[in-house]
Amino acid sequence: MMGNTKQLAELISSLEQATLMAQQIGTAVEQNQLFEISSSLRIAHHRLSAFLTTIPSSAADKSPSSVESMQLGVEEENGEAEAAEEERSPAVEKVEEKMRECFIRNKRAKRPLSPSSAVVETSATEKRSGREYGFYFDPY
Repeated sequence: MMGNTKQLAELISSLEQATLMAQQIGTAVEQNQLFEISSSLRIAHHRLSAFLTTIPSSAADKSPSSVESMQLGVEEENGEAEAAEEERSPAVEKVEEKMRECFIRNKRAKRPLSPSSAVVETSATEKRSGREYGFYFDPY
């Protein structure tokens, strides 16, 4: 038990250090600073992995297994869970559909575009995005 306490304290310390270092990513300009940030993140990752391997699988089974059960706890008491689910369903389906389309579009094989076709595609994309917002810009 004493080993786990020490390991947990080291994990917390390294996660705090990694958080502070990660906040400096945008402002770090020197190679040495980037190396320190990377090193801190690697140490935190290693300690977290080591800590998670010490947790017995039976303890993980006893913990709440889904975020959904925690989120719906209050609503179920009031009988509002079904109404909330029906209300969320169309929005969730729409987001899932858009994400599928995006994934498929990004997964398709790409071929390099010639400069002239890239210009045509860019202008077509700009026209489409303008129509989606209900306005059309005519530069002439």
